Amino acid sequence: MYSERTQVLLSPEQVDRLKRIAARDGRSVGAIIRDAVDSFTTSQPDSRQRALASMFSMEAPVDDWEVMKAQILRGQLGET
Repeated sequence: MYSERTQVLLSPEQVDRLKRIAARDGRSVGAIIRDAVDSFTTSQPDSRQRALASMFSMEAPVDDWEVMKAQILRGQLGET
């Protein structure tokens, strides 16, 4: 089924997290890693990328950060 073997060095914390996920899901650490690789390498954008694309699609007015910061602060103080 699988034809390639890859060796990866992980920190003890990473290994512990993988083992906890594997135990929780009743799967092997290898299966968890393969799923992570698939998730990272597929062309489907993750939720953060979708959120960013959604924000850009709004075409909201964007100004210089200092100008926007001043506007936000004025809004919080009830000033217009």
